Amino acid sequence: MIETARLARRHVVRLHTHLAETQDETRYCQDLFGVRPVDYLEQVEWMAGDVWLAHGIHFDAQEIRRLGTAGVGVCHCPSSNMLLASGLCPTLELESAGSPVGLGVDGSASNDGSNLVQEVRQALLLQRLKYGSSKVSHRDVLGWATRGSARCLGRDDLGELSTGKQADLALFKLDELRFSGAGDPLAALVLCGAYRAEHVMVAGKWVVESGEIPELDLPGLMAAHHRLAGDLLK
Repeated sequence: MIETARLARRHVVRLHTHLAETQDETRYCQDLFGVRPVDYLEQVEWMAGDVWLAHGIHFDAQEIRRLGTAGVGVCHCPSSNMLLASGLCPTLELESAGSPVGLGVDGSASNDGSNLVQEVRQALLLQRLKYGSSKVSHRDVLGWATRGSARCLGRDDLGELSTGKQADLALFKLDELRFSGAGDPLAALVLCGAYRAEHVMVAGKWVVESGEIPELDLPGLMAAHHRLAGDLLK
């Protein structure tokens, strides 16, 4: 871990790991190293603003303060945390302390959907359950998915539509039954459960058009995926 941190800083790249996801992890860290995960993070030179963590559930108040002071980012993964019954990320406390908060899907082993716009809705519901409906709005969770996630990645050219930023767009149609009668279209994306973008632009290039990825053989990809998944079960 120490050599990884030093190598990353020599090349000016960021560091990422999963931390404080389960109580079992905390006990394991205490048994093996004699400290809690955040203490270990500091011991191995990872307590810094070029680090971002996935999950970040089991922090106490002083650990949150230390993480915020150092500027360590935390990526909230609500669906994975619910699927594994890991716990709830203290998003508002982390933000208040100074930590960037982003959103992620974790990995296929613990989130079979891996759909970020659905993750935004999950974050809204889960964090409202934790803090109350007046404390977390659809704009808050969309901010985590965009500006907050860009901050976790150390990118000041992403995360919002403004002059000088990357031309990144996700366009959604609101003519499905689920959106019928909706008022605020931005709130509708989250509250009514938007599922897929109609068009997506990344750095000025269209990568999804009319709901499809240009030049991708999707049936062939799915067939290969099914074959490989079947091989794992043999």
